[in-house]
Amino acid sequence: MQAAPREAARTPWLPWAAVVVTLIIWTSFLVVTRAAARADLTPTDVGLLRFVPAAILFAPVWLRSGPLPGGIGLRGITHIALPGGFLFVGLLASGAQFAPVADTGIFAPSMLPFYVAVLSYVMLGERFSHLRIAGFALILTGALSVGGWEVLSRAGDGAWRGHVLVSVVAICWAYYTVNFRLSGLSAADGAMLIAFWPAIGFGLLGLVAPTNIWEAEISFIAFQVLMQGVLAGFVSTLTYSYALKNIAPSKVAAAAALVPVMAAISGWIWLDEPIGLIKSIGIAVVACGVLLASGALDRRD
Repeated sequence: MQAAPREAARTPWLPWAAVVVTLIIWTSFLVVTRAAARADLTPTDVGLLRFVPAAILFAPVWLRSGPLPGGIGLRGITHIALPGGFLFVGLLASGAQFAPVADTGIFAPSMLPFYVAVLSYVMLGERFSHLRIAGFALILTGALSVGGWEVLSRAGDGAWRGHVLVSVVAICWAYYTVNFRLSGLSAADGAMLIAFWPAIGFGLLGLVAPTNIWEAEISFIAFQVLMQGVLAGFVSTLTYSYALKNIAPSKVAAAAALVPVMAAISGWIWLDEPIGLIKSIGIAVVACGVLLASGALDRRD
């Protein structure tokens, strides 16, 4: 069975600070991905912009440890790099072409705690209090209620396709999250895996798949490289991996459900995407679920 989660000995607040940084970058990534879709960038373009710069920044890591560190072998590609990198960005970018930022912010981070909890129960042997189980239920209920309303109210414009794709994204990310915890890799090595190998994959895909990256303005591409490659691809993967090394994956994933609030507000401010009453209620339910699922009110934690 996996060893009990350990907090950083000298600075127990540091892993949670890493979570906060991760959530801020994730929110920005959702908005930037939607903007990329509006600019007619393909999912392949988004993958290249995210992973190639990140892989370059991780060069000191893969030059030192190799592209498959710690003797992890092919499992590192199939269980970590593929779901946490290639499938995650490819499916999320595809989903963002059909659904607005607030929807992707609901389905991906809000569904993540539920899937991570299930996998942590099965693969890590983690057990949960009644309060935390209630929190996961609230998160799931809030996410599904908002998504269901969107499917019914906007069924004609194909937004449901984006909801399905982004829901699959959450499953992929949950699978990567738990497998990274099981791998025993360092934060740097684990983060490098989901940058290096997806960069290779999207690079090969770019040779045969349609791409519009060369037709976009240089200033827009530079901004995407900064947001997608440097912040999302490099910084947030490091902070997320560091948090997972020191906090139980189920707690980190529960905190991720706060992204819907941040994504909805960001989408409203930057992309003029409205926030209706039903969506606001769903987001509030998710936020309450996070408070319970994170263990903040659990005496045992």
